[in-house]
Amino acid sequence: MGVRGTYDQELSQLKNDIFSMGEAVIEAFSEALKILARQNKTKMDQIISNDASINKKELEIHDRATLMIARQQPVATDLRTTIVALKISSDLERVGDLAVDIVKSAKRMEESAHESEILELQDMAAIAIEMLNEALAAYRERDMMRAQQIAMMDDKVDEKYRLFIKDLFASTDKTNVEQTTQLAFTGRYIERIADYATNLAEWIVYERNGKHFDLN
Repeated sequence: MGVRGTYDQELSQLKNDIFSMGEAVIEAFSEALKILARQNKTKMDQIISNDASINKKELEIHDRATLMIARQQPVATDLRTTIVALKISSDLERVGDLAVDIVKSAKRMEESAHESEILELQDMAAIAIEMLNEALAAYRERDMMRAQQIAMMDDKVDEKYRLFIKDLFASTDKTNVEQTTQLAFTGRYIERIADYATNLAEWIVYERNGKHFDLN
């Protein structure tokens, strides 16, 4: 196999690793939301411990991409594609960290957490999960237009987060500061996950045309 064939094979494996990592991250986020809704509480510690495997995946992707650059010395589009793989894996790892943060906040909340606030968070998170799925699909298909659509979804999350915080501090029991604080933190974590999904979209656009666009 020639140099070109070897590089293409390595790049294909690199992307497969990213898709695997992305699926693990989305699963962690989804399970964290179930815990937030007082379901699957037995998985709290499992999600936290599984984050170590997500972190390991990111390091493996970084090591592989770095070796590819060192051995193959790619230029132009090939170099850009490899760098984007590095960036996407880093953003996915941060999403995994935020899923763990959601679990930790859920552990600190009382069983009497206001159902309406939890439902608002679930509604916001559903959009964020869709954004992550769309970002991975756009990355797989190298679909720049599909990636750009993610920015409009992020606007919805931002607006829902703004209204959530406004309503939270206007209506919750001021005597239960810890509960209100953890709900606010959780809303922020979900909003940040949506931002990272938008970051993924930006890297996909960059991979396709070599230009940086701020979609946030």
